[in-house]
Amino acid sequence: MKRRIIALLLLTALFFCAVGCGKNRAASPLLWKVTDEAGHTLYLFGTMHVGDERSKTVLEKVSPILDGCDALAVEFDVVAYQNDPASSIDSLLPFLLTDGTTIGDHMPADLYERACKLLDDAGLYPSMMQNYNLAMWGQLVESAAIETKSDLGTESAMDVLLINRAYETGLPVLDIESAAFQMTLLNSFDDELYLAQIQTTLDNLDRYGMSLEMMYRAWLSGNRDVFWNIVAQQTAADGSDLYADYNARLITARNANMAQAAKACLSGGKTVFFAVGAAHMANETGIVQLLTDAGYTVEEVKYSDNN
Repeated sequence: MKRRIIALLLLTALFFCAVGCGKNRAASPLLWKVTDEAGHTLYLFGTMHVGDERSKTVLEKVSPILDGCDALAVEFDVVAYQNDPASSIDSLLPFLLTDGTTIGDHMPADLYERACKLLDDAGLYPSMMQNYNLAMWGQLVESAAIETKSDLGTESAMDVLLINRAYETGLPVLDIESAAFQMTLLNSFDDELYLAQIQTTLDNLDRYGMSLEMMYRAWLSGNRDVFWNIVAQQTAADGSDLYADYNARLITARNANMAQAAKACLSGGKTVFFAVGAAHMANETGIVQLLTDAGYTVEEVKYSDNN
């Protein structure tokens, strides 16, 4: 896992030096138009689950296309989820420890202390999280790293901005998956994996913000080769069956299911703006290639402030 992070940092550093994508540069993440034999169309757009003001610039550019569609499809409606406390609480119940232990019983003492400090620095009150399991702590540690080491945040995430835009214009929002599905999946791996993820995040805190910012800039640039290479580095096999299973279930299997959902949207005859995490679009197992292999016409769309 550490080798993968180093490779990612080197790749993104090279990209940053070559082209950058600062706050004053153009921002045009990858967008595709998919057409079936009947002439039905669908737009594929890869998102980031964190962002800043630059994502709002992207929203302004893609809004004419989004507004011309019949629906927005996302992994799940995170805005509705956040505004429904009862559903949010229900989805968290499976993450509770029910055997009388607390999280400190499941982590090495030094790792636990470092994780608690990070959560405390992020204002996440670790004492209130003692009864959650390692799967939840893996997510909490990552959220705390974003909060304390990065200028990016979830409130300006592209999927959130798209959903809010759909609400404002009366565009239907379709769930491709669901909050329950994602929570169940994230809670289904071995504890060894969650411990490794927590360890990796804590060991690389000083570089965390830089790595996330560089990936965000690569996404903004719309440079397919660079961004897809970053995704490939993140999901590269590292000799661990643990991570191979994680990538297969979290990325590859979901890519196939999302491609099937895109096909269903096309066969329905309505034009859908299909927006999921950008990693699901990338490389030979990504949605773009899967739809291309299935015989659909997939064309990259170059959009600007004026279209």
